[in-house]
Amino acid sequence: MIQKFKSKSSVALLAAIVMVFLGIVGVVIWGAVNSTAEAAVTEPQTAAVKKETSKKGGKILDVDQEIMVRTLEEGVCDMGVLITQEYYFTDAVTQSKVKTLFSIPLGFTETTYVATYDGVVTAGLDFTRIRIGLDIMEKTVTVQMPEAEIQNVDIDPNSFVLYSEKNGLGNPLSISDYNGSIVDLENKARSRAIERGLLEQADENARRVVSNFIGGFLDLTKYDILWTTE
Repeated sequence: MIQKFKSKSSVALLAAIVMVFLGIVGVVIWGAVNSTAEAAVTEPQTAAVKKETSKKGGKILDVDQEIMVRTLEEGVCDMGVLITQEYYFTDAVTQSKVKTLFSIPLGFTETTYVATYDGVVTAGLDFTRIRIGLDIMEKTVTVQMPEAEIQNVDIDPNSFVLYSEKNGLGNPLSISDYNGSIVDLENKARSRAIERGLLEQADENARRVVSNFIGGFLDLTKYDILWTTE
C-alpha cells in the first residue's frame, strides 16, 4: 500500500516539473517574438531619419545628410562669381586746366569741357566661398556667405554727350586728361551706388538665389535657413 502511494507521488512531481519547464519555455519564446515585433516597428522609423550611418572623426554622421550637403555646396559653387544687383547712372564729368606764369593763372589759356556718360555699377559675390550645413534632426540649413562687393564700374563710351567746351590758347586737353576725368567719374559712381544701398540689395538677392536653389532639394516649409557671414 505504501509503495503504491510513493509511485503516485513521483508521477505528480514529474508532471509539476514538466509544467514549470513548459512555462519557462513559453515565456522565453514570447519575449523573443515581442522583441522582434518591436524591432520591426522601430527600424523603419529610424531608417526614415538615418538610412545608413558611418563613423568619422569619432562622430556618427548621417550618410544621406553628407550627400545632400555636398550636392548643395557643389551646385552653389558652380555659380561662380554672380552679379546680383546693378546700379545704372548718368553722370557729368568736368575737366578744366589753365597755364600759369609765376603762379598767376593765365585766363586765355584755360581749357574746359563738360560732358555726360552713362554707366553701370555691378555688385555681387563669389559663390564658391559659400559653405552649407544641414541638420536633419533640427530641420535647419546653415548658409555661410561672404558679403557682396563691387565687381565693376562700366562706362559706356558711346553714351558720351559734350555740353560745353572751351579751348585755351596753347593748352589742349590730352588723353591723360580724359582718362583722369573718367577715373574720377568711376570713383564717384562707386561711392554713390554704395550710399544708395547697392551692396545690401546684392546681399539680399544673393540670399534669394541660394534659398531658391536649396528649395529645389528640400521642403523649405519644414526647414529653416540660418544665414551667417564669413
